[in-house]
Amino acid sequence: MAALLAALRRPSITNQPPSPSEQRRNDLLVIVVILFAIFLGWGIRYNSGNAVRQFALGDQLPTLAYPAAWLEAQSDGVLFRAIDPASPSAFDARVELFVRDLKEGETLDTLSASWPLRRTQELERFRNLAVEVAQRTGDQPALVFTYAYIADPTRESGSLGLPVVVKGQDLLFIANDGIGERLVVTTVTADATEWESHTDAFTKIFASLGVQEGE
Repeated sequence: MAALLAALRRPSITNQPPSPSEQRRNDLLVIVVILFAIFLGWGIRYNSGNAVRQFALGDQLPTLAYPAAWLEAQSDGVLFRAIDPASPSAFDARVELFVRDLKEGETLDTLSASWPLRRTQELERFRNLAVEVAQRTGDQPALVFTYAYIADPTRESGSLGLPVVVKGQDLLFIANDGIGERLVVTTVTADATEWESHTDAFTKIFASLGVQEGE
């Protein structure tokens, strides 16, 4: 941009130097070019920040949308997992999906008590912080569990990194895929110190599954 400005200001070798009005015109042209570049950069940044990838849960089930910059990762024990490779923490922020047949007599009311017990067995130093009732599209109820636990993401690699306090949310709802009732669990987790920076992404993930804004 500096080179363009210098070129416009440089007197022509074949003509007279530009008049004051011509110089003002050139300066305005430079300003317009700069503003166009700024707005173009904002547009590219906005579009890239809102770009998403999708993962279909199954027939007649909603489709998960997650940030396009996130990478699909190994997903032992879950249907799907994607991580944020830009996470500064050793524990990458992530989204996971778990779907299973609904058990006989199982409801969201029974899950409000049984799900934290399951998580206590799966996660180290698990602490349930809150459980809230949310609404999905069509006034379908859902549960959102907010919790924390301790993770040691460097253990498998043999590194000596410190354990990480992880904050997470589990979104639970019941849906019919045309064959039967399914329990759908969507988990979002991040290093507790990075939770706020990922809140927008997590909110959009839940919204893609029909959770109404503000719930």
